[in-house]
Amino acid sequence: MKSFEKTVIGKPEQWLVDAAQAAGLDISGLTHEVTNNFVTHCKKQHGDTKTEKARGQLPIASADIELIPDIVKNPDCAIIGIKKYGKIFNAYLKQGAGGAVIYYEEVLNSTKNKSLRSKTMYKKMGAVSNEIFLKIVSNNAHTDMSDIKMVVGAGGNPGGEAD
Repeated sequence: MKSFEKTVIGKPEQWLVDAAQAAGLDISGLTHEVTNNFVTHCKKQHGDTKTEKARGQLPIASADIELIPDIVKNPDCAIIGIKKYGKIFNAYLKQGAGGAVIYYEEVLNSTKNKSLRSKTMYKKMGAVSNEIFLKIVSNNAHTDMSDIKMVVGAGGNPGGEAD
């Protein structure tokens, strides 16, 4: 079995730090990171064309994973501070010619781990509106969206913010 590896892809942008603060989170000392377990998960769980098509999705390819630094820096929409199963997540939406990528990272801020760690990623066919993105992210009885901060057009793109 391969050992656990993580790759730091950068510090959070100021818009993300501000949005997290508005959601009651301090992520200023954290870094975005992608793990080998995440890459394996994406390819195994979301990489098969037939399985993903049945879900109304497109398969995740290595090229999609390589987009993560841009996705967290310049998403079309981000939902910060999602609580699920006692953990905190951020979700990002990035539209592209090949479909809309939805990427999740877990907020780890303990003495052992201080990171925004890759969790899962999938690609929807066609464009996904911000309203549909919000429905996708909140579509679980265990998801607490009460303290989220939704940022539209983050990373310098026009669009502003929404709560």
